[in-house]
Amino acid sequence: MTQMHRARPITERAADAAFAALNAVPALLCAALVLAPVFASAQEAPACDEGTSLYDGLPQELRAAIEHEAAAVPNGEGRLFRITGRDGAADSFLFGTMHLSDPAVLALPAPAQAAFETAGQLVVETTEIADEAGVAAAVLARPDLTLLPAGTRLTDLVAEPERAELEQALAGIGMPADAVGTLQPWFLTAGLVVPPCELARQAAGETVLDLAFLRRAEEDGKSVHGLETAVEQLEAIASMPLDLQAENLVATLAIRDRLPDIFATMIALYGEGRIGAITPTVEHLAPSGSSDAASLAVTAGFEDRVVTRRNHVMAERMAPMLDEGGAFVAVGALHLPGEEGIVELLRAKGREVERAD
Repeated sequence: MTQMHRARPITERAADAAFAALNAVPALLCAALVLAPVFASAQEAPACDEGTSLYDGLPQELRAAIEHEAAAVPNGEGRLFRITGRDGAADSFLFGTMHLSDPAVLALPAPAQAAFETAGQLVVETTEIADEAGVAAAVLARPDLTLLPAGTRLTDLVAEPERAELEQALAGIGMPADAVGTLQPWFLTAGLVVPPCELARQAAGETVLDLAFLRRAEEDGKSVHGLETAVEQLEAIASMPLDLQAENLVATLAIRDRLPDIFATMIALYGEGRIGAITPTVEHLAPSGSSDAASLAVTAGFEDRVVTRRNHVMAERMAPMLDEGGAFVAVGALHLPGEEGIVELLRAKGREVERAD
């Protein structure tokens, strides 16, 4: 293993790495959504606390800094965008989702509800979330995505002084290192990052927003299209270097008790359409993390591999559906904003895109 920086106890590094872990939450939620049938059999529905948004409690100067940073993000406001049809085709709509079953997420704003109802086709990240058996089989068929290379153990990926602390942290949540030591860190993190209330709702039969769209579309007789396969999504996350995956796992373990409040904060910002404010808010909620080289490497890696690269793929693959017109495209909200977000990528391809909510 290549040691990226001076070894420090997990408790010291928690603040530095927390930003990286939380910045990876959208990608890991995507993975957890895809892997739901795999995780479901291993977890019981826990008691839960919905959490409280932390945003309004932040110092005024900190909120001002977040707003300033968010204002610089292209297309950082809004969840719904209209894509003007070409050559007489009907307009299409691009809607940002959260991969959650929280009632606040499932409650669509009126413009999005109207756009969905009038659409003739639904486009989502992957249609395979509706096929639990198929996803489970696909995961089992690709052990290279979830298992460490032969001869490598999870504890080999952290510096010597930290191994005992990592083992203790895993044991404390019922995941002894001996039992999970051959699994890739990202796979463990995806199983940890979902808040208890989300696990409880899904165990009770509630569906995440993306799957709700799929079911409604099938009931309405809409044609349904996916932009990626489940395996492609997992490949993107599993392509992260193992040492950075381990950094992310350590950070997630350190902030796990705070996840309900942090998710409540993200859901509140999402509901207000302030998508560009989500990342800087999460960054500021994690103390002093942005100066740590390992945290920055994890953040950059996730941003490149599981957000930006996939943005380009999805923007390219949705083109035929947009050409046909009348499409309702629902993808994770953090894929929309930014210079290489889907909105700007579509404009770069000559499409007229404007905010519609």
